[in-house]
Amino acid sequence: MSIKDILVHLDTTERGDNVADFAVSLATQFKAHLTAAGVALQLIPPASFMGEYPYDLMLEATESARKAAEEAFQKLQKGVPAGVETDLVMIKAVAGEARGEFGRLARHFDLSVVGQGGPEFGTDDELMAEGALFSSGRPVFVVPRIHKGPAKLGKAMVCWDGGMAASRAVANAIPVLKLSGSVEVVSVASKRLASDELPGFNITRHLARHGVNATVRKLPHADDIGACLLSYAADSGADYFVMGGYGHSRFREFVFGGTTNTLFKSMTIPALMSH
Repeated sequence: MSIKDILVHLDTTERGDNVADFAVSLATQFKAHLTAAGVALQLIPPASFMGEYPYDLMLEATESARKAAEEAFQKLQKGVPAGVETDLVMIKAVAGEARGEFGRLARHFDLSVVGQGGPEFGTDDELMAEGALFSSGRPVFVVPRIHKGPAKLGKAMVCWDGGMAASRAVANAIPVLKLSGSVEVVSVASKRLASDELPGFNITRHLARHGVNATVRKLPHADDIGACLLSYAADSGADYFVMGGYGHSRFREFVFGGTTNTLFKSMTIPALMSH
């Protein structure tokens, strides 16, 4: 698979520039088309609301959100080099539903780019990562709050536990891994990993057949696997993670597995995730 079609969520907060810069540089490296998705929330009165509803204020808020998204898109376009095409699409949804709409939209792209979100982790429509990860069936690059500048793909850290989510993440990441000068497959010792390994088969062998030369690094057992991986990423100077997203999104709940949750909340480098 090659990456020719990328979707980015237009974050109109002060964190938006970081996500936009990352997405533009990613599209540039892949010579891919970049579609920016803005969100214009449609407000509806609660069932318990009594009295005359201020529809004019509702329409004004929606229009304000639309204009903010258009301004963010214009700002994004200024950083787009020649040869990279862009377009803007607006998602119109009521509060709480925008993430699902973004996820459905992301099904039509090779991958999506979203921000980690603010410290108010998990609030409605704050995290497009939920929709992208659990509703699209496509990989998503999550850009941490502290990230600044373009996408750096020089050194990849593949988080590998032998499970299906990790396998899907590796398969989806191959086009990105091919751009990386260094790829390290990192696993934390556990009973599960030992039972899943098969004699003569190794994920690095598979990657090599795709032209990706990777090395293996096995870390000692740790009670907190997420913290262990974060620490190793900092020590090794990794530019980004490749990892499976464990958990589910049901009844508007955003639930990650323990390791994924730790990495997501405390991430210091971008993560290319698949579910």
